[in-house]
Amino acid sequence: MAPCKMLHPLLFLSALIALAEQRSHTFRSPGPVESLLRLDQQLAGFEKRAKHTTHTKLAALFSDDAQVKYPFDTPTATLRPMRYEIPLGGNVTLSCFVDGSDNWTILWYRAATYGSKDEPMTEYEGKKAINVSQGGIYHCRGRSDSGSITHQSNAAIIEDTLPITAILTMKPNWTKIYMGETFTVRCDIQGGEGTYWSYDWRPKRFTTYYTTNERTFYNVGWEDNGDYQCRGKTDLSFTQWSNVIPVTVSFKLHPVLTVSPSWLSPGASVTLNCEVEYPSEGWSFSWYKAVPYYKITEEPYTYELLPDGSKTAQSPYIITGQTSTAAYVCRAERGSNYYYTYYSDPKFVWSADASSAASLTVGPVVQRLGYDFVKLTCKGNSSSWRVRKFPENGRPYCSNYWESGESVCTIDTTYSDDGVYWCESMLKEFSNAVNITLQDFYSGPLMDIPVDPVNEGTFVSLRCNLRRKKIFPNVAFYHNDKLIQNDSRDELNFLAVSKSDEGFYKCQYSGKESPSRYMTVKSTVPSEIFIQSESSENSPLHPGSAAIYESANKKGRHWKWSVRRAAAAKQKRIFL
Repeated sequence: MAPCKMLHPLLFLSALIALAEQRSHTFRSPGPVESLLRLDQQLAGFEKRAKHTTHTKLAALFSDDAQVKYPFDTPTATLRPMRYEIPLGGNVTLSCFVDGSDNWTILWYRAATYGSKDEPMTEYEGKKAINVSQGGIYHCRGRSDSGSITHQSNAAIIEDTLPITAILTMKPNWTKIYMGETFTVRCDIQGGEGTYWSYDWRPKRFTTYYTTNERTFYNVGWEDNGDYQCRGKTDLSFTQWSNVIPVTVSFKLHPVLTVSPSWLSPGASVTLNCEVEYPSEGWSFSWYKAVPYYKITEEPYTYELLPDGSKTAQSPYIITGQTSTAAYVCRAERGSNYYYTYYSDPKFVWSADASSAASLTVGPVVQRLGYDFVKLTCKGNSSSWRVRKFPENGRPYCSNYWESGESVCTIDTTYSDDGVYWCESMLKEFSNAVNITLQDFYSGPLMDIPVDPVNEGTFVSLRCNLRRKKIFPNVAFYHNDKLIQNDSRDELNFLAVSKSDEGFYKCQYSGKESPSRYMTVKSTVPSEIFIQSESSENSPLHPGSAAIYESANKKGRHWKWSVRRAAAAKQKRIFL
């Protein structure tokens, strides 16, 4: 702040009187303190004026009844809009007004750039609204009939659009961007060479102006999705918006490994292919051997890089001399900062040849509680083993821990699945593999018959125990070698069994037949029997299975019986 000058008292009073005489607007004189404060910026212009004045004028200036012209109550013009961006070939209407009166002549001014001098726009003098198509910083003032000038209005910052289009490019130019990758967008302005540009970016959250024409996005995520655009800005002008580059960030990539062949033959090489989406877009591949991991409940395998298996320029990878069962995985990567995909799922090459280091033997089939089991035995150099299976749609191994010594895995043929089985050891060894079809170990169904004799007239259900999951549609039942039911049900139901239903029963399923078993029916002589049957699709009454005792005559100690057969009884009452 500049130091305050000490003025001669007469000089100060002279300046005050002169200013009051120049004003055309009168008001009650303010107090001395207010006058001093508001005159502070005007005093310097009167330093060269006379340093004396009359006492009459001073008395008139500070009299309570005096009417003086106050030089500082100047109106201010208002300009709208305050900011506007003119599209290419467009214009904007600017309006200027002064509060309190319409009797003002509007004067217009324009500065071409920030910091440049306002130039009068004499062609628009007197107009309260004008249309402009040039960028610039606009002001206006009002001039009264007496020649008084208002304060300058607020600035209207008008920006125009140049007939130049920015060009947006992206590097690397990949079809898909994955989470964790890096990309750079670049804004070029053809025809704008030699001009200092700043840059405006879309999406909206990137609207801050940058002085560089490149933006790099590292370790991208969902927030980086969007339609990217750019434009250049120089002082009060913009280029047109660039082309749009849509960016959609996808989940991290999971490559797929294929192995050929799946089963080894002597002298054959193994070919590994790592498949990714858009394989020509800068991918390189790394190849690994999967070895058993001791923490079976976490990850079943760890990965060891194969010889010359790091960042090969392309797929496939060829393995020669492989003679035993092995597992492999691959991983894809790209970009200058090496974005890595997930590892692929392990894929296996199986060998049927057993070795002394690790071997798997299958069998025999054992029966326990009416079910079939297949024994798998692991032997070799290791003290701990586990059994694995492919595909893993059932239990992947027999237990979630390593078994010591000679490991025996017992497979229930009822609940397990067909597949390839092999052994793995804690010494990172694989045994020979065996392709097991459990149907080959299926010894056939069992016929479930009540052990004790059943009472005549009671409900009886016979069941064909399949001893494994049903994979064929029909089960056949035989009575004394005569077919009596052949459909998808594995039960044979009698709502009221009769003496004639006694005999040998067996069932057939999947081409195999159960042993025949005998059902005994015991006659009873009830005083009164009620038989209630219900029609049911699941438990139908077999034709001819209900015996109805219609009459019995009691004479002394002699009994007379008559028995006849009925096809299906819904409700019968039987009297002695």
